[in-house]
Amino acid sequence: MSKKQLLLQTAAQMIREDGISQLSLERLALKAGITKAGVLYHFDNKANLLRQMNEFAIETFEKRITDHLSDGPYSFTRAYALATLDDVDHGDMDLVAVFISSQEDATSESIWSDVSTGWNERFAVDGPDQDAILKLRLLCDGFWFAVLYGYSESFKGRAATLIREACDELVQGGL
Repeated sequence: MSKKQLLLQTAAQMIREDGISQLSLERLALKAGITKAGVLYHFDNKANLLRQMNEFAIETFEKRITDHLSDGPYSFTRAYALATLDDVDHGDMDLVAVFISSQEDATSESIWSDVSTGWNERFAVDGPDQDAILKLRLLCDGFWFAVLYGYSESFKGRAATLIREACDELVQGGL
């Protein structure tokens, strides 16, 4: 992992733990054990850091979606669901915190709004049963929040099973 990726992940962890308002380049440098100049080498300012964090979170999730795309019905929806499970399996919930906190930063909100619009377009053409797609998408989104906020420890495994079962049901024609 590069120093820049480490800084992005450390900043995401800080957002998850303390909120976006507590993130500063100085605090990031202290937490990462480097100088502020070392942080400034990668990020001109906090706005640039936030933009790159959002782009990194999106890029990571989009790669996981791509890795799961396959032939068959509801390919994008199933890939989205399996990428969600990957986020949890890889411990990338700090990246989800970046998304959640994006509502507090106008530039970040705009980035995620654009991505969400693209996902909505892909969901809209992914299969005929839009209600089934929405059910699986809401199951995934709820799972993100439950894991992020620690509500899911007692049911995380079962929830992951339900998501996988819902993917299978999409292929078989009923959710």
